[in-house]
Amino acid sequence: MDGFEALRGEYALDARERLDRVEQSLLAVETLVGEPRDVELTRLKAELHTVKGNSAMMGFTDLQQLAHQMEDAVLATGTDGLDVASLLVSVDRFRRRVVELVADPASSPVAASEIAAVPAETAEAAPTTQTGVRVSFAALDGLIDLVAEMVIERNRLETAIAGAGPDVHLAFEGLERTLELLQERVTALRMTPLHTVFGSLRRIVHDEAHKDGKDARLVTTGGETPLDKALLELANEALGHLVRNAVIHGLEPAAARRAAGKPETGTVRVAAAVRGDEVLIEVAEDGRGIDPEQLRRAAAAKGFPLAPEADPYEVLFESGFSTRGSADLSAGRGVGLAAVREAVLRQGGRIEVRSEIGRGTTFQLWLPLSVSIARSLLLRADDELYALPMALVVDSRRLRPEDAHDVNHAGVIRWRDGMLPLLDLGCHFGTRPRRRRDGYVVVVEAAGKRRGLVADRIQGLQEVVVKGLDPICGRPVGVAGTTVLGDGRPILILDPRSLVDAAVFDREEM
Repeated sequence: MDGFEALRGEYALDARERLDRVEQSLLAVETLVGEPRDVELTRLKAELHTVKGNSAMMGFTDLQQLAHQMEDAVLATGTDGLDVASLLVSVDRFRRRVVELVADPASSPVAASEIAAVPAETAEAAPTTQTGVRVSFAALDGLIDLVAEMVIERNRLETAIAGAGPDVHLAFEGLERTLELLQERVTALRMTPLHTVFGSLRRIVHDEAHKDGKDARLVTTGGETPLDKALLELANEALGHLVRNAVIHGLEPAAARRAAGKPETGTVRVAAAVRGDEVLIEVAEDGRGIDPEQLRRAAAAKGFPLAPEADPYEVLFESGFSTRGSADLSAGRGVGLAAVREAVLRQGGRIEVRSEIGRGTTFQLWLPLSVSIARSLLLRADDELYALPMALVVDSRRLRPEDAHDVNHAGVIRWRDGMLPLLDLGCHFGTRPRRRRDGYVVVVEAAGKRRGLVADRIQGLQEVVVKGLDPICGRPVGVAGTTVLGDGRPILILDPRSLVDAAVFDREEM
C-alpha cells in the first residue's frame, strides 16, 4: 500500500503537469494557423493519450474514460472546428477529480459522465509552480531552515573565536567559504522561474475575454526571471488578480477599440526582470486608461473622498472600492486589488500604478528576490543594533557637526552635488528626542528615492536570517523583520523601502 500511495502521488503530479500542457496547447491552437497549428495539435493528442494510458495503469477508469472522450473530440475535429471552450471545461473537471483522488484515497470511481456533470466553475486549477526537478518543496524548506541555523551558529562561532590564534581563524575562513557555497546552492534550488505561473494567466485572459465578449491576447517576457518559492504563490495570486482586472476593467470591446483606431484584439503584457535585490513584474494593457478626475468623482460617490493632493490611483487599492457597476463571479466587489496590496506589503514588496487615457494602464509589482537570508550592515544607534540589508545601500560617510544642516526643520547634508534628506534612527524609533549631529550616515536608495540613515556607528557586515514579525506587531514603518545574532540577541531588520518615505520630525524638541 505504501508503494501504491507513492505511485498515486507521482501520477497526480504527472497528470497536473500534462494537463497544464494540454491547456496551453488548446489555448495556442485558437490563434495558430497552418503547420504550427498542426504541430500543436500533435502535441495535444500525445499528451491526452499519455494521460489516458497512465490513468488506465493506475486503475482510475473514470479518468481514463474522460481522457478518452477528450482525445476523441480532438481526433474527430482534425485541424478545424475544435471546440476549445468545451475541452477546457473537461480539463478543469479532470483536475478536480485528481485533487479528490489525492485528498481522499478512498474516493470511489465515478463515470466520466458524472465527472462531466460537475459545474466547471467548481473545478480547482492545480498550481503551475512545479519545476522540472521533482523535489518536495517541504524538503527544500527544511534545507533552508538548516542553512539558516548554520548561519546563526557560524556568527556565534565567529564571536567566540575573536581572540583565537591564526590557525583557528584559517579553519574558520575555510568553513565560512564552504557554508557560503552551500547556502548559495540550496537557495538556488528554491528559486523558480516565473514562467511556471504564466500558463495560468493565459487561461485567465482566454476565459475573461470570452465571458465579456472581447478579443484579447497575452504577451509575456522575462519568464526565466527567478523568484523565491516562498513568494511564488503570492506572485501567482497577485498576477491572477491584475491580469483579470486588465481584461475586465482595462480592455474595451472590439467595436470600441475599432472606433478608437486600435486593433480589435486587446493586448495584456506581463514582463518580469531582476532589479537589484528585487523582481519587477509589470502587468500592462492597451485599453482605455483611467481618467484620474473621473476616478476622484467615482471615489467620492462611493464614499472614498480623496484629498486634493492625494494620488487618485491609490483608491483602487481600497477594500470595497470598484469601478464596476455590479459584481459577478470575476470582479466587482472591490476586494481583489486590496487583497493583492495587503499580501505584497506583508512580504516586503510594493505595488504601483500608472495610466494614460486612451493608451492603457500599467501595474508594477515589486517583490524581494529572496526572503530567507540577507547580507546586512549592522548599525548601532543609542545602544540599539539594527540590520540594514546591503542590497539597497549606495554609500556611507562620517557625519560631523558642520556637515548637518536644517531645511524646513528637517536634517539634510550635502551629498554628490545635492542635498540629501536625513533620518535619525534614534528619533524614528523613539530612543532619543533630538537628531544627532555626529556619527555616520548610510545612504540607501529604493524606488528611485535616496535618504541618509544616521547612526552612532557602523558595527560591521554580517549575513542575517530574516524572520517575520508576529502579526500582533503589525507593520511598523521601517521594519522588515527580525533576526538573531551570534550571541543570541534579537535585533530589528530595517526596511529601506519604507524608511525613504518615512516622515521626519517637523521640529526638534529643545
